[in-house]
Amino acid sequence: MHNFYNLEVNNDEAITHLPFFPSIAWLSFAEKQKEISIDIYETFPKQTFRNRILLMSSNGLQAITVPVQRDKHEKILTKDAKISYKENWNIRLWRAIYSNYGNSPYFEYYSDEIKNILLREFEYLMDLNVEVFMFLKKCFSLSCNLNLTDKFVGSKENNYLNSFSIKTRKIDGEGFPPYIQCFYEKIPFEENLSSLDLLLCLGGREGREYLLKN
Repeated sequence: MHNFYNLEVNNDEAITHLPFFPSIAWLSFAEKQKEISIDIYETFPKQTFRNRILLMSSNGLQAITVPVQRDKHEKILTKDAKISYKENWNIRLWRAIYSNYGNSPYFEYYSDEIKNILLREFEYLMDLNVEVFMFLKKCFSLSCNLNLTDKFVGSKENNYLNSFSIKTRKIDGEGFPPYIQCFYEKIPFEENLSSLDLLLCLGGREGREYLLKN
């Protein structure tokens, strides 16, 4: 991870990971914290939202993973996680977004920027995730700031590295009221999807209000 400076962590800041197109609960948490620290020196774990996005589709939930380059048993740090483009995951994700959200109220407003981010082919996952976060911060007019650590601080107090996981998605989403999602006429509401779902369905202004009220 080379494009962003690492900053010393303030003891009062919550420490967490930075997901790819974060969940609604994660983004709401981050905004309420105002300052959060991202531990980029953690050992990169498998099967998390760090490199996975959860969308709504006409067949229900659709998960797409950003593949990371590494040997089967190799351990790498999050800051060193490089993206693999062998399977054209970014094109597949863009097509899924177009197919699933092309008729959503705010697709035309945000689609060009989303497409440009996905097709840029970032080398490092963290650079991609920071770019996505900055895009969402702008769209939702958020004020929270990220600090990237210069060492492993996983044992620090206010540790949320293992929070906001795939297994706890529904629990994390408790208390967030339903909003009109794509395909709502045939598929029940799914809480706490990617914040991209919120953005394309409610837009930046209403989406911000939703994040702050819950």
